[in-house]
Amino acid sequence: MSLRKLLVLSGLVLPLLASPVQALQVVASVKPLQLLSAALLDGISEPRLLVPTDASVHNYVLKPSDVRGLAAADLVIWVGPELELFLGKVLKNTDARILQLSHAGTAASDSESDHDHDHDHEKHADEHDDEHEGHADESADHAAESEQGEVHNHAVDAHLWMDPELMLAAAQRLQQMLAQIAPEHGPRLAANYARFAASLQARDAALRLQLAPLADRGFFVFHDAYGHFVGHYGLKQLGYFTVDPARPPGARRLSDIRRQLKAREAVCVFSEPQFRANVVSSVTQGLNVRHGELDPLARGFEPGPTAYVDYLESLAGAFADCLTPD
Repeated sequence: MSLRKLLVLSGLVLPLLASPVQALQVVASVKPLQLLSAALLDGISEPRLLVPTDASVHNYVLKPSDVRGLAAADLVIWVGPELELFLGKVLKNTDARILQLSHAGTAASDSESDHDHDHDHEKHADEHDDEHEGHADESADHAAESEQGEVHNHAVDAHLWMDPELMLAAAQRLQQMLAQIAPEHGPRLAANYARFAASLQARDAALRLQLAPLADRGFFVFHDAYGHFVGHYGLKQLGYFTVDPARPPGARRLSDIRRQLKAREAVCVFSEPQFRANVVSSVTQGLNVRHGELDPLARGFEPGPTAYVDYLESLAGAFADCLTPD
């Protein structure tokens, strides 16, 4: 064979040999789930985020580029219709594997490419709509409930990433699904999961010790998003300003919160970085109550192998800073 032919053939073959293997395409609906996915995909690929951190997942509208990204994904991880109402229908039209973290109020069901649970998803979405309509007018029932110092118990608390035990279970399911999609990455996925599990369990144990002395320190949060964290660590949340941060709280709710603050039932009121509502300042004006800040969507964290664990620690730190006595 002539040198010229050899060079020509080499020019055709080498680009094929040099073509990289397509990376796993994982799309996470919200930032905390992106952080969780990044821990499992470390050294393999970087998961994409669907809802930007400056947008509200409660009323997000998909863009054409979002739909294209979902269609090209190998796997989509989301909480479920209790949170991302906008995703239910579009996920029916993708061939991606679907990891849904909630189903019928639990975190124990996967919905894969056959979408067996579509009917139930629509049912829960309707229930969620009805629930939010019922909260919009700040009814007398809400006022009576707040007077008793109780946190309203929704049928489903969709902020599952606030509970490290639920996220450890989700990470295991994510590892198993990714290994089925790309078995060539099985050993790396298993190693990443083992490292994540060990780190999360160790940090969780440390946070329990850190927060245990603060169990009797009452507080209010701006957005009803922290129930899983509060329950897991045994904290004393007295109430919240609003269910949906895009909806301002009613006068009755604000009046009741201020009454409890005057009675010194709470030592701290938490706002959020995205929704710096003047209403929080007005309710606490002139009262001896601390003001803290909680970030339910991990806006300041970049995806990485320790990002979710670091985010969990930052939440605990924010609670400790505001609740710890002088």
